[in-house]
Amino acid sequence: KLSVNRSRRSVIRTATFLVVATAFFGAALLVGSNSASANHPVLVEGNCDSPVPGTTIVAPGTCGDFDGDGRIGTAEDTDGADRIFGTLNAALGPGTGAAAGTGANFNGKIIIVTSGRFAEALYIGQAGLIAGQPGGTANPSNVEIEAAPGVEANIDAILQGDPAGGNVTRTNQIGIFVVYPAGVTGLVSLRNLQIRNFSEGIAAALSSRVHIDHCRIENNLNYGIHAIDNTQISITNSQITATGRRTGVGASTTTAGDGLLVQGAAKARVSDSTFSHNTGNGIINSGIGTVNLFKVGSFFNGVDTAGNVTIAANPNFSN
Repeated sequence: KLSVNRSRRSVIRTATFLVVATAFFGAALLVGSNSASANHPVLVEGNCDSPVPGTTIVAPGTCGDFDGDGRIGTAEDTDGADRIFGTLNAALGPGTGAAAGTGANFNGKIIIVTSGRFAEALYIGQAGLIAGQPGGTANPSNVEIEAAPGVEANIDAILQGDPAGGNVTRTNQIGIFVVYPAGVTGLVSLRNLQIRNFSEGIAAALSSRVHIDHCRIENNLNYGIHAIDNTQISITNSQITATGRRTGVGASTTTAGDGLLVQGAAKARVSDSTFSHNTGNGIINSGIGTVNLFKVGSFFNGVDTAGNVTIAANPNFSN
C-alpha cells in the first residue's frame, strides 16, 4: 500500500510538472514568434501601407509588425541582428548596419511571415553581369523566397500614393530578375507570391535555374514569365494572367503581352497551371529549346499556344 501511494504521488508530481512546463514553454514560443519562424535563417515582415504609404514606424504589433518593435519596412532592416527584415532586398543581401552579416547573402531561405505589399524589384544573381543592376553577389547559390501559409505577399511595382516617386521607375523594371551564369549551379525557388505591374513579372537569363510554385503573376506589361539563353524553368500550381493589361502608370496595353515566352535554348516545364486573358500569347516558344505542358490550361489569350510546345500525356514529362 505504501508503494502504491508513493507511485500515485510520483505520477501527480510528474503530471503537474508537465502542465507547468507546457504552459511556460508554450507561452514563451508564442511571444514574438509563430510557427512560420521555425527552421529558416531570414524572416521578412509585411506592411500595411498605413496610415501613410511608406510609413516605417507604427504602433507595436500592428501593420505587419511581426516582432512587436513598432518598426516596419526600411526601419526594420538595420535595427539589430535579429534576422528579421522589412524589405525583400535587404533580406536577400548580406545585411547592413546593426544587421550586418544576418541577411541571406544570396544563399538561403527567406520567408515572408506577415502579409504586405513590397514595392521593390529584385535582382537575384551574380553581380556585374547586367548594366544598371547593382545587386547580386560574386557567387550566388540556392535562394528560396516564399510567403508562409496564409500570408499574402504582393510584390507590386505600383504603390498607392507613390510617396518616394518610384512607380514609373518600377513599372519599367523586371519584378524578379534571375541571372546565374554557366558554372553557377544554384536554384532559385519562388513560392506563394503575387507579382504585379512590372514590365516583366519574372525573367531568367544565362544559365539560371528557376522553380515557380503557387504564384500568381498578373498585370505585367510585356511578359508574365520570360526565359532566355540556356535557362531551365519549372512552373507548378500557378496562374499567369492579364499580361499586357496593366493600367494607371505609363503605357497600359501592349500587343506583346505574353504569359510565358521561351527564347534561345531555354527549356520550360509547366504543370497544373493556367494562362489566361493575356493580350498576346498565353504560352510561346520562339527558340530552339523545349516547352512541355502537363495539366495546363491556356485560354482567353490572344493566341493560346504558339511555337514548339508539347502537350505531355503523363507527369513524367522531362523529355
